[in-house]
Amino acid sequence: MVLWALCLAAGCPAPSGPPATGMVAKVKDGDSIVLADGQEVRYLGIDTPELTSSDPREQELARQAKQVNADLVRGVKLRLEYDVERYDQYNRLLAYVRLPDGRLLNVELVRRGLARVLLKPPNLRYREELIRAQNLAIDQRLGIWRELPLAQESHYVGNARSYRFHRPTCPGAQTMTPANRRIFATPLEAYRQGYSPAKDCRP
Repeated sequence: MVLWALCLAAGCPAPSGPPATGMVAKVKDGDSIVLADGQEVRYLGIDTPELTSSDPREQELARQAKQVNADLVRGVKLRLEYDVERYDQYNRLLAYVRLPDGRLLNVELVRRGLARVLLKPPNLRYREELIRAQNLAIDQRLGIWRELPLAQESHYVGNARSYRFHRPTCPGAQTMTPANRRIFATPLEAYRQGYSPAKDCRP
């Protein structure tokens, strides 16, 4: 404590860390922004459609998500909230973004059907809020959920550790430990519980 007081008196810089607030310099897409200080922020717990998708419908949803993101964040001071992990492998900040009116932007994009829930343990701080928002969007058939996913398999296998679900023939489903195994009748049932499709088998 004495050392810190001496440091302050000598004009030492304050300890640096992830910012608590920020203004936006650039909106990259539906789920990422660049702050005025140059740091890129990736929104935790969600995933919006890709602008580079080969699917025209996904492209259109991606443009809508980017536009809504821009409309909500441009010109306002945002509050950034963090979870267990502060940065990803690309050195992007991982954050929940709180709007000036108190709404959580991550949840708002999901509620509007412009983002899917993408849970990545250990970052589960707002898991329940995100799942509730996704179920509301599904019930109202908004955006992504205008066309509901159809079951193409007899069942699907979810991993309770990773929050990913697989086709039953996928290697990830076959090697999963029994304690982590969850069975879903349809993809929609998995989505309703906050699971996302595994990339290796694209269920």
